[in-house]
Amino acid sequence: MKDDEPSSRTLLSNEETGGLGEIQILHPPGTFAVTPASLISIRAIGINQKLLAGNGIDWGSGTGCLAIAAAKAANVDRVVGLEIETANVRIAQENAALNGVAAKTEFLLSDSYDPFARDDRTKLDALKGKIDFVLANPPASDDADGFQFRRLVLRGAKDYLRPGGRVFLSISYQYGIRRIMQLVDDVPSYTYGGTLATTDWVPFDLRRPDLLDCLKLYAESERAGGLEYTFQAPGASHEKIINATAALAHFHATGESPLSRWQTHLFERD
Repeated sequence: MKDDEPSSRTLLSNEETGGLGEIQILHPPGTFAVTPASLISIRAIGINQKLLAGNGIDWGSGTGCLAIAAAKAANVDRVVGLEIETANVRIAQENAALNGVAAKTEFLLSDSYDPFARDDRTKLDALKGKIDFVLANPPASDDADGFQFRRLVLRGAKDYLRPGGRVFLSISYQYGIRRIMQLVDDVPSYTYGGTLATTDWVPFDLRRPDLLDCLKLYAESERAGGLEYTFQAPGASHEKIINATAALAHFHATGESPLSRWQTHLFERD
């Protein structure tokens, strides 16, 4: 991403997209910006494009970056984006045209897998059992473990995916492998396929109110007896793992954010 780009536009290089070529995403005020989790999701698509072919769904498509990235893969025929915000749907359509993939993409105004318009519901219903892959970079949810949206993605995807269909799902490092395996138990009919792409240790930037709210929820979950979260302590000369409670206390004392890794993981439909 070039530092001199206006804040309402993100230009990704061929290296950043994992070999998919340059991608330009407009995200004017009132629409979703491209986040670090978006960037690793795009890279996961590029470096694993051999796993993608046929027809896909981009759950929570925002301004369209994941759908556009997948549509640039040679063996992908079509990607349908599902997005709850009208402004995001409009700019996603513009972004698809800007990147030359308008003919391979469509964006529906939808609450998860439930489009608002009757015609769009008919379109999506027609895809049941015919989808080859689902892409999703969901936000943390407000439930105890922050995984409710991810369970929603996998449960809903079961109706659309062919046997052997794949889900590229963003789950950052701090959640830990025990929660990932619990996700497979919570939503049967999937096999966990491992990590598709990861960043190095990067700040879990608590200057962002959404991430600070996440950390507070994590700490509350730990105090209530839930599984611990896993962060790297900031400024440590060697690996020093801390949980969410310790990370929050350290932030309040020093203003330093803990470290995590943005990651995309693979789930395959049985």
